[in-house]
Amino acid sequence: MKSIRNIFVGIIALSFFSCSDFLDIKPQSELTQEAFPTTASDAQLATNAVYATLRSWHYHSGGYPILDIMSDDSHKGSNPNDQLNTLGPYDNFTITPSQDGLDRWWATLYEGIKRANVVIEKVPEIEMDTNLRGRYIAEAHFLRGLYYFDLVRAWGGVPLVLTTTPPLKVPRSSADEVYSQIEKDF
Repeated sequence: MKSIRNIFVGIIALSFFSCSDFLDIKPQSELTQEAFPTTASDAQLATNAVYATLRSWHYHSGGYPILDIMSDDSHKGSNPNDQLNTLGPYDNFTITPSQDGLDRWWATLYEGIKRANVVIEKVPEIEMDTNLRGRYIAEAHFLRGLYYFDLVRAWGGVPLVLTTTPPLKVPRSSADEVYSQIEKDF
């Protein structure tokens, strides 16, 4: 009985001492917002990530074909029952909120904006060639403007996210405010 009591007291005593240094290890296998970008090489990688949005399948298969099909600029072609069932509802104006398509395009554009904001905010702090730094920041501004241009043409006023850590609920900005930001970015 005495040994059980000693073990119990020992466990309680050990619980008062924390090994926070042992438990608070920074992730080694992943990049975090605080740890990236920090070098000139990271700045190039971050800028390349902004461009990578342009190569995304959702960037090219999202808004452009869908918006063109809903207008007179394009025709879906084939027959109504073919495998392009994701485009049929847009062609017939029978889409539902749960339909796939434009939501992916929206998310992809904001992903590109987030990546551009990382470059715009973090790269100025990196010790590197000033010409290269300026180029990376200018490219990020241009691409952010391009992504907002796509958004405002499709939806009019959209939320303007100009930082890497925006508030949880960003209000919708007017189309004029978005165009003004696009001009600043260009």
